[in-house]
Amino acid sequence: MTPRVEMTYTELAVALDASDMPTGAHAIPMEQLAAWIKQGTARKGGRASVKWYAFQDYKQNTVPGDHSADQAGLWPDPRREDTARHLAYTFPRSPKAAPAPVLTGTAAA
Repeated sequence: MTPRVEMTYTELAVALDASDMPTGAHAIPMEQLAAWIKQGTARKGGRASVKWYAFQDYKQNTVPGDHSADQAGLWPDPRREDTARHLAYTFPRSPKAAPAPVLTGTAAA
């Protein structure tokens, strides 16, 4: 059975980035992704903290001049960020999960 979570795309990426996920990983079994998401969520301090970091990312990409995600140290490695976002996109979310916010600007959430 494929694990499902009620997290937004950006929350998944935040959790994956904080996990032991290897940079450049691809074609990872869903069970391994779920384990990394759980690990990264714990490392970030729990679900509320992951939501806060995801919100900082959202603000940075929607509010001109807001660099709170940079100040929070959310994405220190662009290649790792790309890996986390790619894997987050492939992870199935629950139908009840809030959709990822629509962002403006150059970076996608």
